[in-house]
Amino acid sequence: MLEEKRITIFTPTYNRESTLPRLYQSLCRQTVSDFYWLLINDGSIDNTETLVKGWQLEEKIQIVYFYQENSGKANAHNAAVKYADTELFLCVDSDDYLVDNAVKRILEYWEENKNSTGILALRGDRSGQPITKWESTVKYATLLEATRIYGLRGDTMLVFRTEILKKYFFPVFQGERFVPESYLYDQIDLEGKLHILPEVLYLCEYRPDGYTANIRKVNCNNPNGYLAYIQQRLKLDKEIKYKIADTIRYIGIKCVQKDGRLLKDTIYPKLTILFLGIGWLFYIKVYWRFTRKW
Repeated sequence: MLEEKRITIFTPTYNRESTLPRLYQSLCRQTVSDFYWLLINDGSIDNTETLVKGWQLEEKIQIVYFYQENSGKANAHNAAVKYADTELFLCVDSDDYLVDNAVKRILEYWEENKNSTGILALRGDRSGQPITKWESTVKYATLLEATRIYGLRGDTMLVFRTEILKKYFFPVFQGERFVPESYLYDQIDLEGKLHILPEVLYLCEYRPDGYTANIRKVNCNNPNGYLAYIQQRLKLDKEIKYKIADTIRYIGIKCVQKDGRLLKDTIYPKLTILFLGIGWLFYIKVYWRFTRKW
């Protein structure tokens, strides 16, 4: 039986035996142990399973391990949220890790700010220098407000109240393995605001084989997932400049799909017609080189 903990630290992993030990060691160094590490192996063909089972035998931290056929981070996230029974939920990617007092600071801050949907903290590089750009003094904001109004730039560390996460799941599309994380974040934003913790608690490096470095190709290979995110964002957009920008992105991904439903599926038909040319040029610039072999 699992010992009761307050935080689920979830890690989806695919062929990351070279980077997982760094994350494991960072969790072993945490100054408080009020968490369990939930790993979902997304069909790895390396030695990930052997590594993790060895760590479980060490019993330095509490580890819960599952294997699934390769189906992507979104599917792994859905499974992890269903399993989690802690107060808080944090996703840490398999090539990233935490500073030694991260769990302690999360819990300290949460005790003072339980009226929020969670905590937004900063990410840093391996030297600890912030890669998240945050200069505002605002203490509460949704993720979209933080980005569009208060100048947030770059990736962040996001800790969510688990009971809120359990209301929302990524859609699943046959043959696809990716849905932008903002699809979920936009829904959680409707529940309330995050509390901003302007400290670097999460350290990372961007790998050439990761999602960030290959996002355009990833979108092309998973057009339904990306379209679901854009369609949802268009419904939430309030200002015309964002409706225009997202309509152009909508046209671009529809060009990738080549399904002939551009006007039938659009949220804003008039904007789609008006910006059809720009949207097509966006497709040529961003996606065409990934789709021409089709």
